[in-house]
Amino acid sequence: MNQLSWTYLADNGKQHFVGLAHGAETGHLVVHCNSKVVLIDFKVLDTATYSIFIDEQLCEISIEKKGNEFFYSFEIDNQADTPRNRARKKLEKQHLLQSIAFLGTLALVVTIAIFAISQWTSHNDQKNISAKLQESGQQVSARILVPKDESVDYASYYFVVNGKSYATATTYSSQLNELLPNGMPLEEGDEFLITYVPSNPSLSEIDYQQPTPFQINRYRDRVLARLFENNPGMDKNTLTCFVDQVYKERSIEGMAQLYFQKTTSSKNSRHNRRTFERLLQDPQLTNAIEKKCGSVPF
Repeated sequence: MNQLSWTYLADNGKQHFVGLAHGAETGHLVVHCNSKVVLIDFKVLDTATYSIFIDEQLCEISIEKKGNEFFYSFEIDNQADTPRNRARKKLEKQHLLQSIAFLGTLALVVTIAIFAISQWTSHNDQKNISAKLQESGQQVSARILVPKDESVDYASYYFVVNGKSYATATTYSSQLNELLPNGMPLEEGDEFLITYVPSNPSLSEIDYQQPTPFQINRYRDRVLARLFENNPGMDKNTLTCFVDQVYKERSIEGMAQLYFQKTTSSKNSRHNRRTFERLLQDPQLTNAIEKKCGSVPF
């Protein structure tokens, strides 16, 4: 007679004692729970499986015959469609949703904390960089690079110090419709002064208010090309003299007014057709143009 026993701990913490007695020769089988017989079968001489309920929990007792020996097991069936399993799955789903909500909240808090720390660090780094640039910064010219990859949103600038080149992303979009503080668009090859830390040239700041002489000529050529395009019948020498005088009297801001001569105010509120007309109504400017160029071409 083969006899085995198991202890089942229910969800409510109550212990249940399950016992099995199986005659290996007769095959008679008796299963009892808490000293109460719950299953009887006869001539169980081969592999078999039996199901019993303990406190609404479906349990399985398996008998497996291998050669002349029998092996026994007791398992809880958590997959069968029973009221207890349905209730358990519902509770597990609630716990899962609560865990997901908790982890999501935790992830959000961590993300906010990391963002705040990074912003604070970035702010302090920027303050430190600015302090270093003011204390020991040196200047050199830098050229603008506009990426050919359309997925890259920002332009960059590069410069050379002691034979080594450095590149840094700008704060300006690579799109030509974004304007600099001086009113002109940013284009490939534009050149401005940057200030860098000699001990670490990768720490640098570009100053768009300091175009190099090379860049001033680029602006001049760009404005002249736009004026010739907008006014094809005008004399080239007269327009050239006009642009040079406007730059002399109004710097790059004045050239931006010429560049956007025919632009509507809805597209550019700062430099447009109306501001161009007001520019030509300035007697000080028109007198300087007439004195140098003979007349105002517009």
